[in-house]
Amino acid sequence: MSLVAAIAMAASTVTLPNCSWDRPGVNPFMGDLVAAVDRYKDIPAATRAKLKARMTARQYDEIVDIHRDSIVGRYEYGSEIRDMHFGAGSVCKTVTRSKWTEQTLERGLVYCEDGQCILVPTVCRNVSRIARGALKPPAGGAQTAKNEEEPLMFEPPAAGATDGGGGDPGSFSRTAGLPPTATSSSGASLITPGSGGSVGTSPGPTVTAPPVITLPQLPQGGNGGGIVVPPITPGVPEPQTWLLFALGLGALAVAARRRVAAR
Repeated sequence: MSLVAAIAMAASTVTLPNCSWDRPGVNPFMGDLVAAVDRYKDIPAATRAKLKARMTARQYDEIVDIHRDSIVGRYEYGSEIRDMHFGAGSVCKTVTRSKWTEQTLERGLVYCEDGQCILVPTVCRNVSRIARGALKPPAGGAQTAKNEEEPLMFEPPAAGATDGGGGDPGSFSRTAGLPPTATSSSGASLITPGSGGSVGTSPGPTVTAPPVITLPQLPQGGNGGGIVVPPITPGVPEPQTWLLFALGLGALAVAARRRVAAR
């Protein structure tokens, strides 16, 4: 930051000893998030440079939950938030959240270098400072490195330089897209008919849709390949059939008698 810009920033900034952060999102910080780190003169210049580089690249350590009486993340954090930037360039030395309810929850990006930690709440971008302790052991017992953390499913706002004037600078939104892999409750990938393969991959076995069962056609005239063909039962003749049969026999009998008499 140039000397002229630093002098202008110092002249336009108001420092307040105590503030109450009652309504996050109201009067958000409208300045340059990265340049705001230079206001913390007690942080060594080399450390400020590393923090600014990481903020520009959005290489944050984690996203924490900010409650009324605590800050919850993978590390142990002190509950105090201090040196908060807000508005057009004001700074508040001591910040309280006493008017929050127990259900109030905000999110914040954390950047730490050389024991100095910067907090950037996603709802209002109020660059602040917090204290971080040791890494909490996970449920499995072994500590997990920062780079092994599962990637987030949304692009975090309120990190790096300010937006180009479009939309609320303190807006916070999650990606609402569907997951790339549709899996069953057992973790197996599902294959739908006509899809040409699996929708995704997973550790479980592949589950395919049930095939269409086609019944075999019965062979014509006999036993074909072990398939038993039931015998065909002839139908019962109708009364008209019996009458025609009797008349025919009678006609044959009359003709036979005539041939015998002619001899």
